[in-house]
Amino acid sequence: MSSKDKVVIFFKAGYDDKCFGACYQSQRVLMLSELKASNQVMPEFTCVPVNVSRPPDSFQNLGLRLRVPALHIQNDEEEKSEPIDVADDIVSTLQTRFPGGVISNHWEAQAETVTSNFFSKFCYLLRGVAKDSQHLEQELALIDEHLANVALETEDGGGGGGSLFLCGNQMSLVDCEVLPKLHQVRVAAASLKGYEMPSKFGHIWRYLYSAYASPVFVKFCPPDAEIVVHWLETTNQKQALLQQARQLLCKPPGYSFTVPAVARKIIL
Repeated sequence: MSSKDKVVIFFKAGYDDKCFGACYQSQRVLMLSELKASNQVMPEFTCVPVNVSRPPDSFQNLGLRLRVPALHIQNDEEEKSEPIDVADDIVSTLQTRFPGGVISNHWEAQAETVTSNFFSKFCYLLRGVAKDSQHLEQELALIDEHLANVALETEDGGGGGGSLFLCGNQMSLVDCEVLPKLHQVRVAAASLKGYEMPSKFGHIWRYLYSAYASPVFVKFCPPDAEIVVHWLETTNQKQALLQQARQLLCKPPGYSFTVPAVARKIIL
């Protein structure tokens, strides 16, 4: 790591132009950066909120194209570096330039496989393409089973109360992508479709509990109202319903950081 690197991350601003907007890719990049910075493999970085209809000068001066998240790394000893505004390319750059900071092991490939389809099934549900939650629950069941297997290996029997993530008891690169999506599924499906993830998915709830206990996740998490309004706009809901939801943005931010009591293992 070069101590002369100056890292700036532009993220989607919320409706007040300050808080974090409901952009899971922004949260993904910020979480990964925070993990790297806290493990001292990457310098501390600057976060800049961006309302794409009124972007700040620091964003416009880089010639960025109204797309977030975006990354700019400046080093006076190097030639001028171009900003990056494609999330996958940002992650690849961070991994290459600042390796480490997240765990990497044999669980990663399976974790990527079992989490590859749940978000699309969620989108089908919200947009009315799917008539019910059956296909979404099938994907959630795969994730729950995977987490159960990880728990068995990492805890020698699965009876512990420590953190549970997709590749062990610490966050991996896959978690940075999945957790922001999974939380939006939890909030938006409940608010807009009345769908609550069943408590039978105990390992998923424990996974979310681990995220909600992690400062890395909580620090960059958008408020519930931001998530609800975002998905109302995305799915072209009726204007009256959207206006009602926007009124939530005038209230103090609220966050769904609770889990069912039966989903958390208790050791006596």
